[in-house]
Amino acid sequence: MAKKSKKSASAKTAKASKGAKRPAAKAPKHKPKSKAPAARTPAGKAAGTSTLPPGVHNFSTGSGPGPREIGTDLVALFNAGKADQVEKKWWSPDIVSVEGMGMAWSGRKAVDAKNAEWLKANEILGGSAEGPYVGASGFAVRFRIHVKDRASGSSQMMDEVGVYTVHNGKITREEFMYGS
Repeated sequence: MAKKSKKSASAKTAKASKGAKRPAAKAPKHKPKSKAPAARTPAGKAAGTSTLPPGVHNFSTGSGPGPREIGTDLVALFNAGKADQVEKKWWSPDIVSVEGMGMAWSGRKAVDAKNAEWLKANEILGGSAEGPYVGASGFAVRFRIHVKDRASGSSQMMDEVGVYTVHNGKITREEFMYGS
């Protein structure tokens, strides 16, 4: 019986190839099983894009230059003796500056006043910056600064790390942590 049905099927195929239109091939009812599990595609994502596990999301610092570009430029400017250009070029008007002793200054005017007060009391004799050490939301820089206290005349080597947060191409927060 199996031969008969094969024969009649091939007879139908021969008849169809003599000018009659063939019906379109039907897709199989079930997809073949894949050995790899199917990737999940979140709503709104195109198939084939990477997916993340639940509770994990991509992070962005927004538009404009990112932490690597800003950090690299900050280090280059500091090492060239042009630290004041960092503030003009990269600070957000809403910058927050946090010092290791637990005080914070908010806004450009307050941070400028803090820096002016520090420079009034101290003279920078030399220094270097190392980094940047880049992360998703910002970067860190290690500073070694030779400083002279103007009142006493004594000098010291400061060793500190500045941790910078970047958003929309500007530094929005800086925090300084001091070495021992």
